[in-house]
Amino acid sequence: MFTATKPLPLTVPTIVGESATSFASRLARRNGVPRMITFCSDVGIDYFALVNGDPVEIQRLAVLGDIDPVPLQAATPSLIEPGWFRLGNERIKFTAFARTTLRICPMCAQNPDDRTGIVHHGIWQLAAIRSCERHGCHLVAVPRPANANDCFDHIPMVDQFQPAGIVMVKPNHLKLENYLINRIQKGPGGTWLDQSPLHVAAQACEMLGLLLTIGPKAKRSETRDPQWAVAGSAGLQVLQEGPNSLRKKLRAIRDAHPIEEKLHRYHYGVFFEWLRYRDDDKDFDIFRNIVRDFIFKNFPIATGAIVFGKPCPEQQLHSFQTAEKAFGIPHIRLGRKLAEMGIARPESGGRFYKLNKYIPTAVLNGVCSELAALVGTKEAAKSIGINYILFERLADQGLIKHYYESDQGSSYYSKRDVEDFIDSLRQLLRHPSSEIETVDISTAARLRGIMTAHVTDHILTHRITLYAASTHPVSFREFRLQLNDLGRLKGRRREKIVSSAEVARALKVSRPTVYRLREEGHLQVATERKGEWVRRGHYSTRASFEKFRSEIISLEELAETSGRSLVAERSHQIGHGALPISLGGKCSDIFRRNDVV
Repeated sequence: MFTATKPLPLTVPTIVGESATSFASRLARRNGVPRMITFCSDVGIDYFALVNGDPVEIQRLAVLGDIDPVPLQAATPSLIEPGWFRLGNERIKFTAFARTTLRICPMCAQNPDDRTGIVHHGIWQLAAIRSCERHGCHLVAVPRPANANDCFDHIPMVDQFQPAGIVMVKPNHLKLENYLINRIQKGPGGTWLDQSPLHVAAQACEMLGLLLTIGPKAKRSETRDPQWAVAGSAGLQVLQEGPNSLRKKLRAIRDAHPIEEKLHRYHYGVFFEWLRYRDDDKDFDIFRNIVRDFIFKNFPIATGAIVFGKPCPEQQLHSFQTAEKAFGIPHIRLGRKLAEMGIARPESGGRFYKLNKYIPTAVLNGVCSELAALVGTKEAAKSIGINYILFERLADQGLIKHYYESDQGSSYYSKRDVEDFIDSLRQLLRHPSSEIETVDISTAARLRGIMTAHVTDHILTHRITLYAASTHPVSFREFRLQLNDLGRLKGRRREKIVSSAEVARALKVSRPTVYRLREEGHLQVATERKGEWVRRGHYSTRASFEKFRSEIISLEELAETSGRSLVAERSHQIGHGALPISLGGKCSDIFRRNDVV
């Protein structure tokens, strides 16, 4: 074994931070040897051991160059076990390095007189170090050599290399690099981020920062060094504050997107895919576990769904879609309830809802139990033996509580509320000692000219005695009362009205013609309808209809009387000077009786 005992006649000075391979490349050129690998062979140094920072080879090189081996060893990545290097006071995994791509400082390379003065720093082999600490500019990559064994021999590689330009770095974009350099020089600190290996901390800062600065669709292959610097500083600012800061940032990103628009893979894009891609490295589990746990708790992830290699133990949140699938609750019914709770809001049309936040499973369990006891109007009406129209009138009177206060769409009622209404009538039951004359509530309402709902409200308010054939009536129709017990309760006299359909049939005209007659004032609009439950159509007063009918006759009536066709009858009347009433559009022809022949 060759052992160096004295320095070479020609040496070069070194600086703190220079790697052993950089010093050997410069020393080889200084002594007229074109390749470092040849130089190492000539002086008895194992080139490949030197490249991996072997202490013995670095000691020999230091003797030949007449320098202190300690700083040279500290600045050279040294292989300490398979896949792991020692650089300064840090133990670093090989994945943190970009060792086969030579990067140099373009300002350091601007020495045309003596190329042996161009120094390559050991930390420049780290992928996350992208700038020269001395000059504050970004490093530039040098073209690869023809022989892969020469990728650490930087002097021949920079002989003819001319950087395309110099890009300076803003000091506030160097936070991540300063953090990594500090760890290398002093070792890991006591913060939460320092507990992660250096390669994990560096990549986590950069990838989270890429998500924050560029967005979820950022592509690593298209990201340039200045963007990486900005991203690394942004990510470090979050992660230095600990795991809760990371969760807070993840929540802020989630809240920035509309609920149900996309799921977690869209929100966290490049950051999520990076963690998924690095599933072969257990050192990243500290971040994977936090993000996975956050996703399970903040997105509607189905039980058993795989995130980062592990199944979701229990679904904690739901969207409308997953809630309907898992609990069988229709969108509209669930949306109305959630709107009351502030979890959802109606869309402009009112029939559909948007979530303000995802629905907790615990809330759904409670809502599911509550909604299971609901029935629609028709079902509720059937349960107490009446039609749905009367039931809605009773509900509008406030005698049966609307489960939903909104008047849009179908109404739903609690079975308990319906039963309570019947029970309140049962409490008024009495068993007569002798035969008495009674009528059911609806008949009493008709005889008094008042709505059934108003009579029922009067009965409950004034505690009027009721009677029934059975001891436990379940139908509203079973309850009866003595008509005299209503006292002077009577409805006001209503004007007689007639519907558009009735007018059209009587006059033998189309219904649009009736609408037009009402608009033109030939028919008087009724001041009230047949009931609030009627949602469509208009009514005319019967008096105005009868008066108008006595004054006019339709073309169809004339044709029926004469036996002519409609066209012939119209021509006949017009030919004799009778003109139809001007209504416009496609209205039926109507003549004044005084004008027709």
